[in-house]
Amino acid sequence: MRKFVVALHRSRGGYSASVSGLPGCWSWASSQVEAIELAREAIRAWLEEQRFLSGPVLVVVEIAP
Repeated sequence: MRKFVVALHRSRGGYSASVSGLPGCWSWASSQVEAIELAREAIRAWLEEQRFLSGPVLVVVEIAP
């Protein structure tokens, strides 16, 4: 199982969720729980698209000091 960091941001009327290391992978929903669930779906779709387009999946990993 792979793990990804999802950053939740409060926005007008809901929450956006961006996935660290997966450019353009994000979601938006009216609740935190829904935003996280939609982020899971976005991650699956992002990874599948990368496999289809370019073969291996490249993931950028950031390490905090």
